[in-house]
Amino acid sequence: MISRDNFELARLSLASQAQDRGFKELISRENWDTFAGWKKRGGSIKSGSKGLKVDIVVPHTDLHKGLKIVKFLTVKKTLFSINQTSLNHLKK
Repeated sequence: MISRDNFELARLSLASQAQDRGFKELISRENWDTFAGWKKRGGSIKSGSKGLKVDIVVPHTDLHKGLKIVKFLTVKKTLFSINQTSLNHLKK
């Protein structure tokens, strides 16, 4: 599942895009996740579904002079709603 901090980071953008595209789902961590997140929860994305692109922060390990340095990068990820998954029946 997408982390709480990353979801809060993406919430405003997600809400705006969801409204523009006509999504009616509540904007919550339980209703939105990445492809990998839904797969971990035992679901799959329905064929032809188009997710919403948001910016999230991910850790990146880099080697600098023989030391492991953890950096954080902002990357674009695609989030899918629960209605776009096979887990639709679990919706609250």
